[in-house]
Amino acid sequence: MTRLWRAALVAIALTGLAGWWLSPYVLSNYWLDAGASALDEALLPVYHDRLAPEQVVDWDKLEQATAHLQQSLNWDDRSIRARRLLARVYLSVGEPERSLEMLKAALTARPSSPLLWLELGDVYDCLGDSQAALEAYEAGRLGSRVLPVAANYLLVAEVQRERGNGEAAIAEWRRVLELDSSNLYALCQLADIHREMGDSRCAAGFEETLERIGAGAVAVPLDFRLAEYQALAAVWLVGDGIWDQQTLVAVMSRHVSASGGELQQLMAQRELETIMNQYSEEEGSAFLDSVLLARQ
Repeated sequence: MTRLWRAALVAIALTGLAGWWLSPYVLSNYWLDAGASALDEALLPVYHDRLAPEQVVDWDKLEQATAHLQQSLNWDDRSIRARRLLARVYLSVGEPERSLEMLKAALTARPSSPLLWLELGDVYDCLGDSQAALEAYEAGRLGSRVLPVAANYLLVAEVQRERGNGEAAIAEWRRVLELDSSNLYALCQLADIHREMGDSRCAAGFEETLERIGAGAVAVPLDFRLAEYQALAAVWLVGDGIWDQQTLVAVMSRHVSASGGELQQLMAQRELETIMNQYSEEEGSAFLDSVLLARQ
């Protein structure tokens, strides 16, 4: 009997110790689930394939979510998911530096996670640090971030060209084409810079590629920067005689009329605004009228 009592006491002690050891994780997960649920009610994502500032639809819920997620970290400061969700909160309320802190801390615990590297790249992208964003995206093996990667390659190329580093700019535009072989802006810039460098054969090759891309195949890019770049390329194509004005009107009419969701409509609007800004006020108004007329 004494032996049985001792065994029972040991079992009770071990159960107590296990409960004491596990309780922080149980409590952390409780607050984590509560925070995640509140966050889903508080925020409305703009992009569904990357971390980016989101529309706050319920500030009270957002405050609750933040408190719950902080509580989760208080119980378990190694919680990767809590840090990722807090990074989402801070980015949406205009505190990207705090988002960086959260994701860097998460990467310290899990440095081989491609997802964490990609989300770190997203935050750097929001901060406008193209080089850091590209390094993080590449560390995360790009994943679903092809569009922001292409946009940042284009931004880096612009900087290089402004500095007079033509060869470096060419290398960046070629990287864009590795991701998207029909990127109009990269092709236009490559044709333009090779013409400037006196390489008419190479310039003609890129122009032939542009001619082979049917206007009907030009889609609305789901990134504001890429939408602007594509609009500038479209104006360049008209100026270079590869497209005529009616082709440009037809493309923009199709984009504005497309029913691909709110994000696509926003991008089409950005394209249209960018094109109109390339013209005088009178020409821009006439172009808009032509696009609206073509929709009917």
